[in-house]
Order: sequence, then C-alpha cells, then structure tokens
Amino acid sequence: MKVVSELADIEFQVGAIARRGDELIIESTPDSTLAARVFVSPKDARTAIRRLLASPSAWGFLLRLPFTPLRARQENTGHRAWEDRRRSVGLNKPW
Repeated sequence: MKVVSELADIEFQVGAIARRGDELIIESTPDSTLAARVFVSPKDARTAIRRLLASPSAWGFLLRLPFTPLRARQENTGHRAWEDRRRSVGLNKPW
C-alpha cells in the first residue's frame, strides 16, 4: 500500500502485527520504503471500522476484490509514476 502525504511518499508493506496492552501495533516489512510502526488504539479501530461500514466505496472495493486478477495487483501501473514523482520532488529526504 502507498501512503502519500506532504511529508513523504511511503511504500508500506504490512509486516508483523502485535498487541501491546490495548494497542495494536503494525510494523512494516524490511523492503518498505521507510521503516514504520503504526499504533492503533481501540478508539482509532472503532472509528475506522465505523467509517468503513458506512462507506459505499469500501463495500464496492471489498465486493470486487475476489474478482481482481492477482497479476493486476502485482503489476502496479502507478508504481512508476510514483517513483518519478518521488525523485523529482525530493520527498523522503527530510534532512
């Protein structure tokens, strides 16, 4: 998955998922653009689930997912454009 913001463009692959206390911790895989750790609180999870359930776009995405060819997901056509943009804008270089 891609995370795009004014700060950086991150190619984030979900790696390890663990729980610490009440938080869910999602870590990126080593081949992600930037090492990342996401902390999800119960409140964040409830909000996300509520918004996903209320979103027609999310339901359409989920219903179409089984019919999406695996190759189309692997051959990400937007990946090249994303790399070009990152190179030209100089993102992911905060120093």
